[in-house]
Amino acid sequence: MINRIIVRIAVSFLVLASIFVGTSLGGLDQSGSTVEENLTLSDFDAMVPDASDYGMVTNVGAPQATAFAPGTEVAAYTQQAPSGSQIGALMPSTILSSPPRYMYYGGNYLSWNDFSATFPANRPSLWIERAVSWSMYATLPWGGWARELMYVPTASPVTMYEVYPGGYVRGYNLGFAQPGYYYIWYYADTPGRHRSVISTNSGYSNEVVVDVYSTSSISTYVKPNPLGPKEQCEKNPLCTYWNGHCYCTGLIDDPAKRECEKNPLCSYVNDHCYCTGLIDDPAKQECEKNPLCSYVNGHCYCTGLIDDPAKQECESNPQCDYVDGHCYCRGLNPDDPEKASCEQNSQCSWSNGQCYCRGLNPDDPEKANCEQNSQCSWSNGQCLCRGLDPQPDPNPEPTPNPNPEPYNPAPNPVADCEKNPTCHWADGQCLCTGFGSSGSDSTDYSSSSNGE
Repeated sequence: MINRIIVRIAVSFLVLASIFVGTSLGGLDQSGSTVEENLTLSDFDAMVPDASDYGMVTNVGAPQATAFAPGTEVAAYTQQAPSGSQIGALMPSTILSSPPRYMYYGGNYLSWNDFSATFPANRPSLWIERAVSWSMYATLPWGGWARELMYVPTASPVTMYEVYPGGYVRGYNLGFAQPGYYYIWYYADTPGRHRSVISTNSGYSNEVVVDVYSTSSISTYVKPNPLGPKEQCEKNPLCTYWNGHCYCTGLIDDPAKRECEKNPLCSYVNDHCYCTGLIDDPAKQECEKNPLCSYVNGHCYCTGLIDDPAKQECESNPQCDYVDGHCYCRGLNPDDPEKASCEQNSQCSWSNGQCYCRGLNPDDPEKANCEQNSQCSWSNGQCLCRGLDPQPDPNPEPTPNPNPEPYNPAPNPVADCEKNPTCHWADGQCLCTGFGSSGSDSTDYSSSSNGE
């Protein structure tokens, strides 16, 4: 009796489980209101471009063989089902306001800033959540739940197709969506490899590959520590991780790489084709007609054009050199009238566009008058003499004195000064270098009266 009760309980549990999974509509666990479509694999291959191309698996970072253990690429999952309102519904994503650390795109894990600058945003895309990134491949335990992220480029109806391990395909109508990012809960209902793709009016997305493995114990929530960007990068033998970036020479079956390397002057590096010049490129041929030019990576670099009038004009001056389209000179043109006028004066030099002289212009009347006196020198705009001025300025008219003093012949100041061997007369003063008959102070006779 007890055995019969146990068997009935087990059968009831299996029936309920089959109903629950049956309404999951494959790996999405949709509600029963969502339209389900069953397809054969051949129908799916005929409908979706490149669906049968197994090389697409490599492009999303999935191994060739199905994984039957979590490994290091397990999804961020939970065993607890989401609320009923979230099952089978496209939920708006907050990825733009709370971006992840990494996004998988173009065969590499990119930082959010690099991804935003690279992602074309004109095609639908699909990812699955991992610990610190959104990837295109993950492992997931049987019975686990994980979120898938999708990008819808234009307002469009959205359909998801899932290829099951048994070789059949299920399609799910997810309704009409406005442009943006959405997530949907994915349910691991069958062990083996699952491949998913979404369809919109803008075309089909990339594939997301999920390897569902069987396990006897599933934790309620797992946040694994997957491979870091360096380890993930170096899984590809054509990639090298350096300075925080993954640099690849190209995927093995990458059509862009094959097309690039058809040209012997091109190399494919990190998803870009770099060329020293196309063989039949008219711009390259025109550039290399000039022996002073080289064509590198689509640009013509020259040290100077042969027939460039500006270059010829520049190099006609021996003080000038023409470099990279500019004329650099060590002085103004020798035919510069101002420079020529400056250098005619032996007391002047031309430097940096200015005339520097050690005296005023030789035609300066005041300077010429000064240098006529052998006792005088012109310096810094002044006339300095070693004796009395041989041509003193006329004395001012004397002012009549109402009480004239008795006649007193004026002394001879020059003679009195030079009687002292330590003194000499200069500029109307007696200048002494020590004590003498005139004392240590200078005596000024310039205002002495000749009085009558």
